[in-house]
Order: sequence, then C-alpha cells, then structure tokens
Amino acid sequence: MPEHTSPRSLTIPTRLKSAVRARSLAEEGVALSMGATAVIVRGAQAETVWRALESTLRTGFERATLLERFPERGRPFLEGILDQLEEHGFLRDLEPELVDPSPVEQAAYAHLESLTRRPYAALNALRQSTAWVRSSSPPLTSEVVRALKRAGFGQVHVDPSPVPKGPILLTTRLESADGEGAEHLIATGRGLWSVGPRNRPLSPDLSERLLAWFAGLEGEHRVPDQAALRLTRTLVAAQLALALVAHVARTAEGTIADLDPEFMVTTDELVSEPHTFLLADPLDPTELERPPALDPAEPPEVPELLDSITHLWDRVFGPVAEPRPGELPQLPVGLALAGDVAGCGLTTAQARLDALLGALHRVVWLPTDALVGRGLGSTSVTAIGAAVGDLLQGLPEERWKDVDAPDPSPTARRLWAALTLRSGVPAKLVLRRLDGSGPHRAQVFARSSKNPAAPERPLAGTSVAADVDSCVQEALIRAVAATLLTQEAPHAALPAPATGTDMATASLARWAFETGAVRVSAPKNADRWRGLGVHSAVATWN
Repeated sequence: MPEHTSPRSLTIPTRLKSAVRARSLAEEGVALSMGATAVIVRGAQAETVWRALESTLRTGFERATLLERFPERGRPFLEGILDQLEEHGFLRDLEPELVDPSPVEQAAYAHLESLTRRPYAALNALRQSTAWVRSSSPPLTSEVVRALKRAGFGQVHVDPSPVPKGPILLTTRLESADGEGAEHLIATGRGLWSVGPRNRPLSPDLSERLLAWFAGLEGEHRVPDQAALRLTRTLVAAQLALALVAHVARTAEGTIADLDPEFMVTTDELVSEPHTFLLADPLDPTELERPPALDPAEPPEVPELLDSITHLWDRVFGPVAEPRPGELPQLPVGLALAGDVAGCGLTTAQARLDALLGALHRVVWLPTDALVGRGLGSTSVTAIGAAVGDLLQGLPEERWKDVDAPDPSPTARRLWAALTLRSGVPAKLVLRRLDGSGPHRAQVFARSSKNPAAPERPLAGTSVAADVDSCVQEALIRAVAATLLTQEAPHAALPAPATGTDMATASLARWAFETGAVRVSAPKNADRWRGLGVHSAVATWN
C-alpha cells in the first residue's frame, strides 16, 4: 500500500472535492486539477474509466468496496487513480453537512474544503471558536477583528491590554471547543511584516527566537506613507485570518503541525512571500551522542543537493547568506561567496557547497576549547572525513614527517600550472605524513621572487587526506582559489585549515574506521540539523 494511502482511507466513505475539474487529453488520458495542483491520469482507456467513475467519486464511495466491484483485471489501474487523488489531496471525507450555514460560513466553506478532508467539521469548529485580539495598534486591531469575523469565527473579542513594546504589534489567541488554545502574531521591523505562523501555533520558544531575530536585524527602519500603511494593515490582517483558519482545519482533521514555522513576510512595498523560520539548536561538540549514521544510498549530484537545501539561505530567515558565484572567475577553479566566507572547488557547484559549509561552521557550533575535530558535510561520510581532517590539522608540527611527493596527477599538474604560470606565484609544495606512515598533509607556500632569502609565507592551500593525490589536489585547489580571491574579493577568505573535497574526506573516513585511531561521534542536536540537510560529526582520539 503506498505511503500516502492510510488504512483509514480504505473504509471511511470519501468523495471527490467539489473544486476538482477534469479535462480530456484525448488519447493521452485525463487531466485533473484543483487550484494550482494538477494530476494526469495516463492511458488509452483513462478517459473511458474516468467517465464511468466520476459520478461515483463525486457522490461518495468506500475505496475497498469500489475496488471489489471493479473488474479484477483493471483494479491496479483504478488503484493508481485513487492513489494519485489521495496523494494530491483531491479527496475528502463524506461527512454530515452543516445545518443552516450563514452567508459568511458558506463563503468560508470553499476555502476550507481546499485545506482539509473534513471541511464541515472545520466549519463547525470555526462556528464554536473564540478569538481574542491583543494589540498596541488600534487601526491594526480593527482590521484584524473585521478579517476574523468575515472568516467565520464565532466570537471575536478585543483584549484591552496592549502587547509589550517591541516588534510584535498584535497577537491573537484562539479558544476552541476542545479547550486547546493557539497563538499567532503580526510583527514588524526594518520594513518587514511577519504574519503567522501559517502551519502551526506559536510557542514561547518560537516567540523568543523571533524576537532575537528581529533584534539582530541591521539597517534603518523605513516608515511607509500612510496610504501604503493602510494597505499593509488590510493585507496582513487577511493573512493572519487565513493562518487561524488553517489551524482550525488542521485541528479538525487531526493533522500534526509542522515543526518549522512558516510566516508570510510582507515588505513595505507590499511584496508578500512565505518564508520558513528554522528551529534548530546549535551543535554541541562536548556532548556526544553516538556514531553518526552512514548514508544508505548514493548522494545526489551537487546541483540537485543545493536545490534541496535552499532553506539554509532563505532570503529572510536563512542562517547564512546564499552561496553565489557572483562576478568571481570560475576558471581554473570554481569560486563562490556566502557573505564574506569563500568557497572553492573544481566546479562552481562544488564551490557554492564549500562556501555554504564554511559559513555554517560559524553559526551551527557552540564554542568549545576542547581538542576535538568538528566536521560538516552534505553527507555523513563527508562530515566524518571533515571532522577527522580538522582533528589531524591540530596535531603538533613534530608529528608530521617530510616525504617525497609522487608524480602528480593530470589534475594536480593543471592546478600547479595555474598557480605558478597563470597567476605567477613562485610556489613550493611540501608533503608530510603523520608519524611517517599515516595520513598525508600537503601545504603550499609562496616564495618571494624579489628576495629568495625572505621566509616563505603559507597560502590557504593546506589539506589532510589519507590518499596522497586527493591531499595534493585539494591543497592546490585552495592555493589557486586564495590567489584569485586576493585579486577579486580581498574582503573574503577561505576558512583555513579545512578538509572538504569529497575525495579527501572519503579517504579520511575510511582511514578512521579501518585503523580505529579516531573515535567518531554525533554532536548533540545532530539529528535536527541532519533533517535540514546538514550532516555533522565530531572526531576525538581513541
């Protein structure tokens, strides 16, 4: 049984939502749509089957009974149709209709049906709900009270005590028939209006974090003209009413609220967009929980991976700035910036990921003086390898023994030429091994062409890896990147030292597990960050 088909849906009478429309695609099948969502039922017989079923689907059916009455040969096809309808929220429970709905409730019904499987239960809950409005802005209070009454709430009252002075202008407390309350808010600062949450109620912890976020905003607050302010009040009042209606619909259906709250954020220019406020505590490298779980499958390609974690650099609430290549050159290596943190790689996508991880290191870790290796990555393997590399980078210099460098790979030769010939840097590569037999450390130094006797200065080209070629390649990538950044973006810098390329981190993860010299653990709160796409690990000596 597909994940989206619950056992309950097999026996509870359901029907098609009234807003669902069907359109023939001739021999291709049938297109079913509701609002912005569309489903295509493909197959030469799709339209014939749909015409035979549509009346039953709209009046009501039990899935198990309907399948039993359908010809056995065609049951898999019918199951596929019902699965798609279920998955995209096109079905609702067949429930008793509300007696004598008011014009306001009739207007609210269509919206509720799009939100929940139980629109009449939600409509009845709205009828029995009481909303209390508390605000420091009388004009905003009037707009919100009007919006809540038009949305169908049974009673709307104004709490005369104002909210404390600060970014929060207005709060609502919803009292429902089951006795559970829910709070939502309108807050403003620096030209941004936040309304919601849209997908869950407020909590004390969320309120504190939101206040801290507003306190950390920079720049002067622009005071809009009165005409724009009137429009803003009307808009955010409507957004707040919709957030409360959505809460009632979730409660009626018994849906679990989302962990990360989503707010509607409106600028003074009346541009409104949903933005997610991530709730995640910092990683604590002093409280170790267990070995990190290894990824069971191959990771996606880097561009796909970046697309899946855009919430990490959300334009409003993101913990870091978007990693962007901007005007930086992308040859002979890729470069990107996340704020003033630079990243590099053999491709632009790798550089963006490197910059993102470098910026995240600043914000996700609790500070500690303990001698531990800390690693972040797009997979558990890269996080483990980065943590082991960070631990190795902190070893005293006498542990590293000089070794001869092997013949360079074609990629290493190309990077060396880019550094010494293209950029004109008189460089020197130094290769060492831990205790003469362990992992390698490669360092790139720049020599003075004007004064050969002058001391060599280290570039940002440092890497540690169990595989010598991976080690040399990463050190050269970083050395080339550091040289280009000096010319193109002198305000930005590569976090150093660092081990971040997939080939280097993978070699160190293998070395750690094969030798047992290093214990790898997950820091406290690692699960939450992994759910957001950030893998983490802490390495300590065994």
